[in-house]
Amino acid sequence: MSPKTNRDPFSKPSTLAFAIAGCLMSPILQAQEEDVQELDAIEVSSDALSGSATAPIDGYAADTTVTGTKTATAITETPQSISTVTADQIEDQNAANLGEVLRYTAGARGETFGFEPRTTFLRIRGFDVATSGIFRDSLKLSNPNFAAGYSLEPYGAERIDVLMGPSSVLYGQAGPGGLVNYVSKRPTFDTRREVRVEAGTNELRQGQFDISGAVNNSDTLALRLVGLVRDSESQVDFVDDDRKYLAPSLTWQPTDATRFTVLAHWQYDDTQPSQRYPLQGTLESNPNGKIPDNRFTGEPGYDQYERRESALGYEFEHIINDQVTVRQNLRDYRNDVDDRTIFTTGLLADQRTITRSRFDSFGRIDGLNLDNQVEVGFVTGAADHTLLVGLDHQDIDVRSQQFFGAASNLDIFDPQYGAPVTDAPIFKDDEGQLKQTGAYLQDQIRLDRWTLSLGGRYDKARSETLSNLSGTTASRDDEEFSGRAGVTYRFDNGLAPYISYMESFLPTTGTDAMGNPFAPETAHQYEIGTKYQPNDRTLITLAYFDLTREDYLTTNPVSFLSEQKGEARSKGVELEARTRLDMGLELIASYAYTDAEITEASNPVEEGEPLEYTPEHEASLWSKYTFHGNILHGLGLGAGVRYIGDSYGAAFNAPNDSLEVPSVTLVDAAVTYDLGQISLGLHAQNLLDKEYVATAFDSSATYGHRREVTGSVTYRF
Repeated sequence: MSPKTNRDPFSKPSTLAFAIAGCLMSPILQAQEEDVQELDAIEVSSDALSGSATAPIDGYAADTTVTGTKTATAITETPQSISTVTADQIEDQNAANLGEVLRYTAGARGETFGFEPRTTFLRIRGFDVATSGIFRDSLKLSNPNFAAGYSLEPYGAERIDVLMGPSSVLYGQAGPGGLVNYVSKRPTFDTRREVRVEAGTNELRQGQFDISGAVNNSDTLALRLVGLVRDSESQVDFVDDDRKYLAPSLTWQPTDATRFTVLAHWQYDDTQPSQRYPLQGTLESNPNGKIPDNRFTGEPGYDQYERRESALGYEFEHIINDQVTVRQNLRDYRNDVDDRTIFTTGLLADQRTITRSRFDSFGRIDGLNLDNQVEVGFVTGAADHTLLVGLDHQDIDVRSQQFFGAASNLDIFDPQYGAPVTDAPIFKDDEGQLKQTGAYLQDQIRLDRWTLSLGGRYDKARSETLSNLSGTTASRDDEEFSGRAGVTYRFDNGLAPYISYMESFLPTTGTDAMGNPFAPETAHQYEIGTKYQPNDRTLITLAYFDLTREDYLTTNPVSFLSEQKGEARSKGVELEARTRLDMGLELIASYAYTDAEITEASNPVEEGEPLEYTPEHEASLWSKYTFHGNILHGLGLGAGVRYIGDSYGAAFNAPNDSLEVPSVTLVDAAVTYDLGQISLGLHAQNLLDKEYVATAFDSSATYGHRREVTGSVTYRF
């Protein structure tokens, strides 16, 4: 039974958040009033308020970002690999979730387990970042111990930035692979209005709208409202993929030097869990044949996954004078998940009857994030400095209840559903709290063609967990320093080679066999590369990285206790090109070579093994051609090819390379027709309907996405 939870999305934490915000903003607003006469003499534009880093992008190539530095910095000046998926790309490929958004991004995997309607299992450079690397508007969406999960709505994004490699200097606790920063659509002062309806395979019916513009022709106040409703089945029997999403926002810009934007969203997802199948009948042969990829292994009417997500926050930015800018970003959010699953645990000797278990998980996360920044520009000799001083804080409350028990067997080749589901005992009932405060300093030093980026951060974190089953409380305190250094040289032709070093840390819960708390796991990376941006329509990046993750938890094969002995290393090359040519052709090409292996583990059999779920080679190519100035004016033809190389699953107490998942090549396509106010679209993913295994772990495997075809009509007015 689901635990009782407070369904009010903006209850006590929000009140506290805005009380804190009011106290922190009062000196800023006071300074604004004192400097009002001086502001009249300042000549700035809205772009000076870092708007260029969050504004809509025309095409596939971005030239500026705040994700790598928290300042509006040219991508070619940032000494770290960054990939940006624009709203135009999301629309052209009709991406329906974050996993689909990242399909053409080098080094990132958003569909680790293939078909997965519930949440995003995200890996970057071979390492999982689903619990520690998902950010929205540069503020973290926490997910301690996978108490809940996130599935961000692409239609609400202006862009999605992928920052590769350790990034704790600016963002605090984070995994080694990197992070994904979802940048929300913001109000525009020019009028934008569209309504779109879609229909497609799996009984898809979807409607969405995006309305933005100034209020009453005001030049200081603008509103935006983005919404979506989806009613859909999926490729698996009895599994739906329904969603409701609403994101209102407001921008008040009383002067060219001041901007205040309120961002809110509400999302409700109603689906069912993904499916895991025995290896015999998927990766391996089975005398009864192949297991159909639409087979449901749970119980209709019982399996359920509901997510209720809401957030309210703001971004404040004010230019005090030519040298000093202050910012404050705040968000209060809640993620409430009810997950009930009956899943496959084994296969009997007849090779057709699966054993099953029941797992129920009810989690809730209440979070408050606050990030204060002061940006100062100054000159020392011939060097220009952009100094960023920041203080951020997060306060997270987590509630998790989990139940586990046996369920009835099922003939997977001839399933007969309807067996009673017995009660399962509770094995986890925890309440936890995490508080973290970090102070960071970054200096971007520009001397002629050189840009030197130096950064450091000091964090203090405290976590506390109460077990309601045992009545015991466990707590720990962590302190950590993280650093980053990089240098870039920019040629006049747009070429910008760079080299950098960066670090990350991530606190680890639990204690060792002696009762001592685990230290945070750490990571460090060396990266060398080059970026080429000859104009605002083209960006080509090439990077070589050497990334090491240290002190993560592994399981002792004898005692089954956790030990802090894990070390893994990931080395590789990433190449990505994005361009728009004068002839009307847009292009994205990417390639990633990742050599990732486990170098130290509690179980010697794991050492030297390839890192699970990490293909050595991945490549993709997407292009779209739009006709202009002839009888076919407005017609767009798009096609994409994705290659996912061989990978290995996670085998318990056995070498990972015993679970090899073969490579696959997939084709996507799109046809659009822009008639002015009305646009028509036809999109297909996995056009050739390739059936494939996405990954494997222990004795189970999962399937990838089958063909989906969607037709759409968009009306802009």
